[in-house]
Amino acid sequence: MANKINITVNGKRYLLETIPGESLSTLLRERLRLTGTKIGCEEAECGACTVLVDGEPIMSCVYPAERADGKTVLTIEGLADLTPSPLSSLKGAPERSGEQLHPLQEAFVEHGAVQCGFCIPGQIMTAYALLQRNPDPGRDDIRFALKDTLCRCAGYPSIESAILAAAESLRTGEPIKPPTHIPDSIHKHKTVGHKHLRPEAVEKVTGEAVYTDDLKFDGMLYAKVKRAMIPHGFLKKLDVSKARALKGVAAVLTAEDIPAERNHGLVVYDWPVLVGIGERVRYVGDAIAVAAAESQEIAEQAVGLIEAEFELQPVITNPVMARQADVPQIHAKGNLLKHIKVRKGDMDAGFASADIVLEHTFHTQTTDHAFIEPECSIAVPTKPDRSPEDLSGLRIEIYVGSQIPYQDRTQVARVLGWEEERIRIVGQLMGGGFGGKEDVMGQIHAAMLADVTKRPVKLLFDRQESLLVHPKRHATQIRVKIGAKKNGRLVACETELYGDTGAYASLGEKVMTRATTHSAGTVRHRTCPRRLLRHVHQQSACGRVPRIRRDAIRVRRRVHDGYACRKVEPRPGRAAPHQRPARRQYHQHRAGVERVRRLDGMY
Repeated sequence: MANKINITVNGKRYLLETIPGESLSTLLRERLRLTGTKIGCEEAECGACTVLVDGEPIMSCVYPAERADGKTVLTIEGLADLTPSPLSSLKGAPERSGEQLHPLQEAFVEHGAVQCGFCIPGQIMTAYALLQRNPDPGRDDIRFALKDTLCRCAGYPSIESAILAAAESLRTGEPIKPPTHIPDSIHKHKTVGHKHLRPEAVEKVTGEAVYTDDLKFDGMLYAKVKRAMIPHGFLKKLDVSKARALKGVAAVLTAEDIPAERNHGLVVYDWPVLVGIGERVRYVGDAIAVAAAESQEIAEQAVGLIEAEFELQPVITNPVMARQADVPQIHAKGNLLKHIKVRKGDMDAGFASADIVLEHTFHTQTTDHAFIEPECSIAVPTKPDRSPEDLSGLRIEIYVGSQIPYQDRTQVARVLGWEEERIRIVGQLMGGGFGGKEDVMGQIHAAMLADVTKRPVKLLFDRQESLLVHPKRHATQIRVKIGAKKNGRLVACETELYGDTGAYASLGEKVMTRATTHSAGTVRHRTCPRRLLRHVHQQSACGRVPRIRRDAIRVRRRVHDGYACRKVEPRPGRAAPHQRPARRQYHQHRAGVERVRRLDGMY
């Protein structure tokens, strides 16, 4: 039966038609609806799609389904049937009668290893394969096994502890031991002061948790966006006729089809929904057309048939260059989004009184948020309550994992020219965001296509498109000039920052406002009544402490060493024990100085 796949999944046998080019992950998710297997990259890089084939962990996104013929597959949904333990053993877990958990699943919940949850099925399946061949692993064994299974929420210590606890439970038959490094508060209240399990953790470790890409609606279309793929230029010609004529294509929209407002944005409406003919392309991710079709493959084929011609323009690569007089101004108000000024005191007088002045320029790079779950939006048209036959008052529900759902609703309504009450954002579980899922990505395009076709439309980014399109953490250039006395007292600080917010404003204004106000706060100190120095080390504006030169470290040491506690002599008629508080404070101060010196080795 060359055209059939005989496969056993979670103990159940299936005989399925062969689909050329189909991956095992697609077979599991789309045909068997086992959506616990997640897709993060489709390049065998993130490990979220890990399942077991004949006991071996494989990344199912690149594993051809045909290779699974005659083999046994285990996914996260089938794990609980292997050495189950009662769910009721988890204190604080929701009531779910009759459900069982594998010790690994229970340990992940108990030890707080579950955060966004998108990577957790892959983590657990990889860990299960490890325990099958090594029942008593060490932390190094666990780290090696998980090296290709990524967790962006940085839960690795909790994941390691959970796997160790599960391994011990499986060896001894004893219940999962809870974490011991998180004690309850000494001041216990009804809720505050106690450890609590994440409410949705059980669903995330069993594969029942539903993310946007896991949803499916009757008659759903699949969308794809045509990107400019040039950094700067003008769109001179756009031909979508071949795409519209392709069989299976339901709609192809361009800037001419935008119903109302043509731009969107979080703070400034400067980001075009679709770039029209004669308009400026400002970065490679700009959208020039969007198509919806009966399948993802047809949608991608349609986008490939769209023809576009551009008039290329000089590329502006950094904010310092953008401020030069002879470069193109990419927006009507120029290239400068905002000039943020913070002033306090007499700077010139401060530097004039300084015995030493240090100056250095730091650079931080553009950084992607690297959430494991790519962006996905599903727009579903619903009939109005007042008149089901009248589609003029059609409402649209948008299913999306978004960090700012109310902003999504406002921006979609502006572009469609609708009242906000006709748009409903249905928030979904989010497989990581970290600030990268605040801007509108596919919500508006999916809504426009759903409005035109009157059918549900799903717009899912692949990993390449996700990296290409969404805004990143800002690259910055930070010049810092500090003046200090010889005893280490800081008397002046001047900083100048350039932030690269890219082609569009996004949240650049808000980010750089915070960066500016924090930029002089690397070291903050005050003198206490007995002249003990207290110190707070703040992170730099870019989110990490920059490498500081050794002369700057010596200044900081002098700041701390220069404020030793003064000696307190017994006053006439007073007992000598009055010296003890001073000695205690002195030793506390010296301990603080030594901690600072040890920290210096980290820079």
